[in-house]
Amino acid sequence: MSIYGPEAWASLKWTEDLNVDKTVLLVAVFAVVVVVAVVVVQYFQKLRRGKQMRDVAVRLGYEFHEKGDSLIEGLGGFDLIFQGRSRTATNVLCTKADDATATFFDYSYETGQAKNRRIHRRSVLLLESERLDLPAFGLRPEGIGQKLMGLAGQQDIDFEDHQKFSAAYALQGPDEQEIRVLFGGEKLDFFAQRPGMCVESNGRQLLFYRGQKLISPKAIPSFVEEGLAVLHLLAG
Repeated sequence: MSIYGPEAWASLKWTEDLNVDKTVLLVAVFAVVVVVAVVVVQYFQKLRRGKQMRDVAVRLGYEFHEKGDSLIEGLGGFDLIFQGRSRTATNVLCTKADDATATFFDYSYETGQAKNRRIHRRSVLLLESERLDLPAFGLRPEGIGQKLMGLAGQQDIDFEDHQKFSAAYALQGPDEQEIRVLFGGEKLDFFAQRPGMCVESNGRQLLFYRGQKLISPKAIPSFVEEGLAVLHLLAG
């Protein structure tokens, strides 16, 4: 026989429900605070990077634009640009060197939905020159994903006489013969000695980047110099 009457049981049940409601409320409030804090931190990081980029542009004599939406619209034929959605280019720095134009920008795009939504960010260098007349290709570091795709039958152009390059990079493109002619001798040596590069060609333009990372402002000159070296190497 219970020592509690119906009113006591009702009161106890109400207290338990109240405690549960308080816990749920506290968890919800904490989650909101965390989300707001992350948004605020990202906002100020964005402002800080924008200012740093503007300062770098002034110091180096580069042309600066806060946004480059029209830049993205003009980049056809690149795998990177076709990935995801909500594609944006920010912190655009442009310079000319000899007969080439180098345009640096922070590129971002989204993949996934809801809880699986992810924003990808990286710094990219667009390289243009009248001397560029190349086959379309994509050159990326040879990782586990590329090895698995190769085992599944996807293209990976290897060079039997240059195993170091073939082990370091996955090379793909619609015209394998032209790509093999382009990547010969010193070009294979150049890339083999510099692992981690990503290079895409749509024939008349090159995209140069290094993985999914933003380049620090102080490293921009060396990044641009490295990209221009790639352009001059491939343009011949």
